[in-house]
Amino acid sequence: MYAASSLKVLADVLTLSRGVIAILLLRARNFGDPANVVRFVVLLTLLGWTTDVCDGNLARASGRAGGRIASADFPVDILMMWSGGYVFARAGIIPSAIFVGYSVLMAVAALFSRFNRAVVLGFCAPLAGLPLVVSYVYAPRYFVIFVLWIGIVLVADWKRFTQVVDSFVDALPDPERRFIRGILGRLGFHHTGLSR
Repeated sequence: MYAASSLKVLADVLTLSRGVIAILLLRARNFGDPANVVRFVVLLTLLGWTTDVCDGNLARASGRAGGRIASADFPVDILMMWSGGYVFARAGIIPSAIFVGYSVLMAVAALFSRFNRAVVLGFCAPLAGLPLVVSYVYAPRYFVIFVLWIGIVLVADWKRFTQVVDSFVDALPDPERRFIRGILGRLGFHHTGLSR
């Protein structure tokens, strides 16, 4: 019982750590060289995504998934992704006006969809990929590290990746959900019936 409780506490700490990462990103100042900005964001993003992979696995292993902190997982992930884009915009790596416009559009879409998971994730996908794309331009070594990290995580936890895809597709309205399920089925993805 104690081990299960410890696993759950550790999972919760890892979830909250992404909030700390977002705060570090939002408070960062005076980078100078754009490559330094990119390295900083990529390292914190990889740390954050690593905690995201681990916290869910630990919570499920504890047999006590869920709870108040676990319910913050998705919003904390969104905040962390958005914070990385904010740093890039503030540093002039991406146009600030485009980032602000995109952020407003994302917020309006989230509100009008009543925070539909598929809508929010759809808007967050470009933010999640931004550190990867920007590192390709400004810090190629970090781009390679990022790609290797993605490969390792996919190989290590492919089943979980398919579950996340399922949860995204399940949040779509019915006609789109059936269409996407058909495409995924032809590509070899099968509905797992499992979600977060």
